[in-house]
Amino acid sequence: MNKFRGFFVFLSKSIKMKKIMPYLLVFLLGLSSYLIYSYRHLINAQHKLQIELNETNEGYDNNIQYAIQLEDSITDLKKVIDSLQQTDYFSLEGNKKSQAYLNEAFETEKKWSEYIKIQLLKTNKNKKGDNPLIPFAGMDGPMRIDKLKVLNHRWIIAHFTDGTYQGSIILRYDINPDGQIIFKVLDQTLYK
Repeated sequence: MNKFRGFFVFLSKSIKMKKIMPYLLVFLLGLSSYLIYSYRHLINAQHKLQIELNETNEGYDNNIQYAIQLEDSITDLKKVIDSLQQTDYFSLEGNKKSQAYLNEAFETEKKWSEYIKIQLLKTNKNKKGDNPLIPFAGMDGPMRIDKLKVLNHRWIIAHFTDGTYQGSIILRYDINPDGQIIFKVLDQTLYK
């Protein structure tokens, strides 16, 4: 009887297993589907994060490159400013000591450079033709000063031309107490 009893237990267990087996298979299928879906979702999310990270890195790299370019531009501009300050040093506007000298000597503050330029250009209006400060006679018209730079409280460099021929002169100037300017040619050159 024991033999039959063991058989019946086995048979009853296997009948119960047969009834549970489809449920178990459905459960395992559902579980595996969920795991596959979650894994794919995780991979897609990781891929999107990698793309965002790459874009962020590219943006960061671009910003670094832009910052480097800005630093280079600032360095270049500083060099240009330094160069301009050096060039401007040889002008009345850039020479504070020369300006102070003129302001103290005449107890007035003027735009000395403009004042001196106007007075020098008035010498172009000579009725005899050539500017009396230019030691060369014009061949294609009267010699006239067309460009000039007031270097300091004593000297001027000027360019002159008759339309074809041209040259440069260095002038010394003195200002009388009444404001009249006296010009004296120190040196000149005519370009060929």
